[in-house]
Amino acid sequence: MKVNWFYIKMTVLICLTVFLFGFSAKRSDARKIEGVQVNFEAGDNLFITAAAVNKLLTQSNQHLTGLGKETLVLKTLEKRLDSNAMIANADVYLTLNGIVGANIEQRKPLARVEAATSYYLDETGSVMLLSTNYSARVPIINGMRKDLLAEVYPLLQYIKNDALLHKQIIGLTRQKNGAYVLTPRMMDYRINLGKPEEIESKFNNYKAFYQKALKDNSLETYRLVDLRFKGQVVGTKK
Repeated sequence: MKVNWFYIKMTVLICLTVFLFGFSAKRSDARKIEGVQVNFEAGDNLFITAAAVNKLLTQSNQHLTGLGKETLVLKTLEKRLDSNAMIANADVYLTLNGIVGANIEQRKPLARVEAATSYYLDETGSVMLLSTNYSARVPIINGMRKDLLAEVYPLLQYIKNDALLHKQIIGLTRQKNGAYVLTPRMMDYRINLGKPEEIESKFNNYKAFYQKALKDNSLETYRLVDLRFKGQVVGTKK
């Protein structure tokens, strides 16, 4: 009987490959964790520190360094990080040389709401606790209740995305009648926006007023700029 050496060689080769792969995987699992590397989006670690992230990654009050790689459950670590009030998203991975990496995207506040217990409103429209590490330079809102956050959120987004308004507006006050009064930076006047309706039209009117008053050197003569009236701006002088 003729021996088919080709099939024998292929069988041996496959068995050898499976053996080497299994041996390599087992050896890799047996390796110890060599360290932890925390990376922040754009290098921004304002609200939570690398030390705090390391603490969240700790399992059973033990340091990760020195643990066997097979003991790690990366999804569990990610969930632990994602549950932190300052973290928007976390990606945890393990490198071939035994380093546990954590890519951290922090939450971004749009404004700070002054209340008995102050808090931020973040870029998703959700409540965000204040951080003991850093205080964000964002507009401050007064007279706001949590059940009204959905009302002010589109206004804050508009201000953030507009180059002039983003530089100017440092405060918002919600009055009892639902109107908003805005506080601009380095100006003596206040801006009466009225209710947060047709805000694009109102702010276009404001920009036209601002550019003209800036050209006329008359900005300092106003104490109130009223945008409540359709198609016009009413300026009240001091």
